[in-house]
Formats: sequence, structure tokens, C-alpha cells
Amino acid sequence: MQPNVLPDIRGEYRLNFAINTQSFFKVGGNCDVMFIPADIDDLLQFLKKKPKDLKITVLGNMSNVLISDYGIQGCVIRLNTLNKVNFYNDYVDVQAGTLLPKFISDCAKHNVSCCEKLCCIPGTIGGAIFMNAGIPGFEISDVLVSVSCVNFSGEQKIFNKEELNMTYRNGNIQKDSIITSVRLKIRSKDTKQIIDEINELQAKRLKSQPVGQATCGSTFKNPDGAKAWELIKRAGCDKLSVGDAIVSEKHCNFLINTGNAKASDFVKLIDMIKARVFEKTGYDLQEEIKRIGDKW
Repeated sequence: MQPNVLPDIRGEYRLNFAINTQSFFKVGGNCDVMFIPADIDDLLQFLKKKPKDLKITVLGNMSNVLISDYGIQGCVIRLNTLNKVNFYNDYVDVQAGTLLPKFISDCAKHNVSCCEKLCCIPGTIGGAIFMNAGIPGFEISDVLVSVSCVNFSGEQKIFNKEELNMTYRNGNIQKDSIITSVRLKIRSKDTKQIIDEINELQAKRLKSQPVGQATCGSTFKNPDGAKAWELIKRAGCDKLSVGDAIVSEKHCNFLINTGNAKASDFVKLIDMIKARVFEKTGYDLQEEIKRIGDKW
């Protein structure tokens, strides 16, 4: 892509950017261009002035995506710089690029309870809304008031929670929409209580999940009435591998890049697990991880 076809911006363009340097799986080819807007106004101006045929892909912290070895054509937008948080009496406005753990830490400092149950999820607020992130007994939609979006033409719209009809691991956000900020319900809670809960959840995570390794968290959604990890284990898939892509010994719904795995290795491993689980248990596992990019 030639830089002269892109509009002037106040943020940053990165041409032919190697996505694998920042993705949690450490895989994926390059994108033609990455755009990091300076602020929401910069994003709006880019969207209004960009070439109409420019393909747009939005990425958050890349903690639950599998990027193709062939990369991503067009422009990848990352909203890391959109990270402002404003507290009010009974709600908080959070920009989409805000990291979830950082936001939860800010809430604790303000004696505010919101979504601390999600403290072990390393994504952004925008990503959490997009996939309706959750743990057993809690989803971010439980505290959602509204979502502010802009479409690829630069038109802004606010959606109330009720309009979205969010479901399990699906925020039901339109494909041509970019989440710019969200409004969440909050309530008062003692800082120490929040920190104690966070510490307890993080301790459990250290015992049960492969923390610190190249993984993207839960690979498959839990089917109705079952747990994905139990089905994977029952089907004898808990020790499978393809090249350097392996099933975690600590939690078999997590896949790990132990060295030089490619996205194609993870796809083969995922497809192998799905086939064996269906053959052994009759359950058709659905991926929680999102496949993004070209030439799958």
C-alpha cells in the first residue's frame, strides 16, 4: 500500500507491520498498514477521508485472536491510545482501548465495584464488549449501560444494552462498527475488598492456567450443559500437538506456542480437537478464539 493514498492524521501509521510481535500467540503475517489514532476525533477524520475501498480490521490487545500466516490486507486499526476513564456517581465512561486489568485497578483505587471478576482477562474494554467477556456467573453485559460506536464511514451511534441482544461470548456488534467507548454501571465498594477478590482470582488462575506463556486463553466456548475442557480430556485430546502448537498440560482448553508455531499449526490442532471431540462425545465445539486475516 502506498502511503500517499492514506489521509493525513495526527496519530501514527506503521507500514508492513509485523503483527506477530504483539499477538499473544506470537503468530501471524504482516498487515499492509497499522493506524493508531491520536484520539477519537483523529479516528473519525481518518474514517471519513480514507479511500472507500480500503479494507478495515480492528484489533484490541490481540489476547483472543489467531492471525493468519498471510497477514491482514488493508488497514488494521488499534485503539491503544483511546484509554481515558471518567467516573461519575453511578456509572463510568471508559474508552475502548483501555486495558481491562488497568481499568479494574483504577476502579479499586476509587472504591468502585464494576467488573473486577474479569481481572484475569488481559484484553481491552472494547474487546471485552465485542465478545461479551465473562467467567462462570458473570459477563461484562451484566454491568453494561451503553456502547458508543462509529462505522467505517465515520458515522457515530450509541447503542443501549437492550438494543444489542448480547449472548454468550457475543456482543452482537455490527461488523462495520468500531467500539469507541462504553458506559458501565458502578457501585461503591471498599478498596481492600476489591483487591482481596482480585488476589484470590489471580491465585486461582496461577494454579489452573498457563500464565506467562504464549496463549490466547480459552480456545473453545462451553457448550450448553458441558465444559469444553472436560470434553477435550474425555476425547483424549489433552496431549495433542502440531509442531510447536500444543495443548496445555495445565488446562486443556488452552493452546500454547512453545516456540516457532505458525497460525496454520494452531488451525490444524483446533480442527483435530473438534473432530475427535465430536466423534467421541457428539459435541460440536465452537471456537471462542477469533480467526482474523487472509487465505485461511
